[in-house]
Amino acid sequence: MVEQVLVVPRTELFGPTHNPHGFGTRNLGFYRDRIARHARFVDRPPAEEDPSLKQIIPYAMVRCGRRVLTLTRLAKQTEKRLHNKMSIGVGGHINPDGGLEGIVERGLRRELEEELHVRAEARIRPVGYINDDSSPVGSVHFGLVFEVLAATEDVSVRETELMEGGFRDAGELPALAERMESWSRFLVDHLGEIVP
Repeated sequence: MVEQVLVVPRTELFGPTHNPHGFGTRNLGFYRDRIARHARFVDRPPAEEDPSLKQIIPYAMVRCGRRVLTLTRLAKQTEKRLHNKMSIGVGGHINPDGGLEGIVERGLRRELEEELHVRAEARIRPVGYINDDSSPVGSVHFGLVFEVLAATEDVSVRETELMEGGFRDAGELPALAERMESWSRFLVDHLGEIVP
């Protein structure tokens, strides 16, 4: 059975002329509304090659105070374009799961449960979005960024064959940015807007 993923046509998400670049917070409500109005499911294989569609990816940064969960994607991951890249985000495609209402948040919670053991009490809040049309993988995805604020560092990687990780001080992350996937680099550049 072919996997289906949540997409929004690029022109319905951005309009005919505007394509944001990098991490942003302005117009977050607008984009969330466009997703709620225009999202639909399509087969994943053609969507991965079609930049006229934006696959919606919930992308969560987990932090405890000023310490941020930092992950390294290992070579056994299915997405070869991200092998051995570091990340400060956990995310993935949204598959059909009941109705469309609340589906982004359900997809986010499912990704967190699949990839991490979050034993600490945690609050989740939307903080922005990421768009990067400068690469093949970026051109077909749109990230909705969430912060998972954990009360303690009792958070660990579930899929240890796919990722390894631990908490680092936010001040250490700019020096590691060159090793990070593009979405995490965007977040590192804007950590001051998220981490007090």
